[in-house]
Amino acid sequence: MYSNKAKVHHGIAIDITREAFSRLGITVINAPPLPWNRMLRQLENGELDLLLGAYWTSERAQIYSYTEPLVQEEIAIFVRQGEEFPLNSLDDLVGLIGLRPMGGSYGEEFDHYAEKYLNIHGVKENGTLELLQTGRADYAVLSRYDGIADLHETGNLGQINDLPWPVASNDVHLMMSRASPCYYLLDEINKTIRDLHKEGFTDQLEARYLQIN
Repeated sequence: MYSNKAKVHHGIAIDITREAFSRLGITVINAPPLPWNRMLRQLENGELDLLLGAYWTSERAQIYSYTEPLVQEEIAIFVRQGEEFPLNSLDDLVGLIGLRPMGGSYGEEFDHYAEKYLNIHGVKENGTLELLQTGRADYAVLSRYDGIADLHETGNLGQINDLPWPVASNDVHLMMSRASPCYYLLDEINKTIRDLHKEGFTDQLEARYLQIN
């Protein structure tokens, strides 16, 4: 997910969500941006109905409900142009300094490895690639789609590149509060998501977003 200069959010998962709720005749109101962990607390308490762009973890699944996957997303390593390095396993990141958006998860396998072996600093909001450009780290970890879209929007294509090997590949879901008054809609939401996949809507979005690279 990324925001353009008009502060409009874009991304495959966002576009699928908009289409799904439009078909259901449901108006989605965007909550003000907050730190991820605070939004998780609000979701648990029912102050938020849904959170977009979540990967499944066993810990979260005990508290929240997940929709059907919206899309499968590769997690990529981004580096400055001319400073690419061979990347064939997570071990190749050991000893380097990395950046990632603060508070999120990239799946249990990557998160556990990163916590134990990698030196990765969290970055607030959408400044991860901008901070990488300053030379304060060797690489950044982002969703490939989000990173490419951000580079396109900020005019940094050609200055930062994504390495081919994905460090993770995760299904992206909506997470729904079990305390939400809208919880009864979960089955209808899941059916609509499945319909969008069958119609090829998701494939068309993926092709469109990759074309901007």
